[in-house]
Amino acid sequence: MLFILLLLFPLLSIQDPPGAELVLYSPDYEFRDGIYMNSEMVKTNRPIPPSRIISDRDNFDNQFYEDLMKKEFIAISNDQGVRESVKPGQLWGYASRGELYLQIGNSFQKLILEGNISRFMAAATTYDERTRKQLDSGAYPSRYYYRPYGRRPSYSYATMARGQYLLDFETNILYNDSPEDLKKILIRDTELLMEYEALKRGQQKKRKLEFIQRYNERHPLYVPVIKTGLSPQTN
Repeated sequence: MLFILLLLFPLLSIQDPPGAELVLYSPDYEFRDGIYMNSEMVKTNRPIPPSRIISDRDNFDNQFYEDLMKKEFIAISNDQGVRESVKPGQLWGYASRGELYLQIGNSFQKLILEGNISRFMAAATTYDERTRKQLDSGAYPSRYYYRPYGRRPSYSYATMARGQYLLDFETNILYNDSPEDLKKILIRDTELLMEYEALKRGQQKKRKLEFIQRYNERHPLYVPVIKTGLSPQTN
């Protein structure tokens, strides 16, 4: 069971400069404040900055982003200085005071990156399979529905539930925190996958965290160096 978090939105084209200097990710790394339309903006740490968000609120206010996400539309000044609008439901997430907030389950929840694989708690919306309509079955082949595109479901019954998830930062796919889904990520490391599959089911559950940590050690996450005085929009 998985959810693809990739957003395709042509509002702004922001790319990291060729040959950008990278550094090994650590928990004290700070992401630039602003809104992230897609995962590539997160990986390059180049969001749409507060200076391009059109609002009558002070962007240094602690509640700035939280209140911004409650609006029907967010006004943004694009590369040409033209005003454009985006719905909060179209965002990957945002960063406030250097911390990431990922959109999932119709809300924005704090994400603490642990590396290329991160475990975290989040709320998801579940729908009654008996009322499922075909037009909603294409993007998310599961009972969970994640709204990165702002689509609305056609199910007649929905409930909110909290669960543990795995974020594959490399592919931007959200998985359930289960041995079966962890294997889908470990497939990129044949040695670790074979060792994990050799364990009994009970041991696979108990040792999930160990294998996540080992994967992150063997496949470290690198992020762009933040240079003082460099604008997030500079190409």
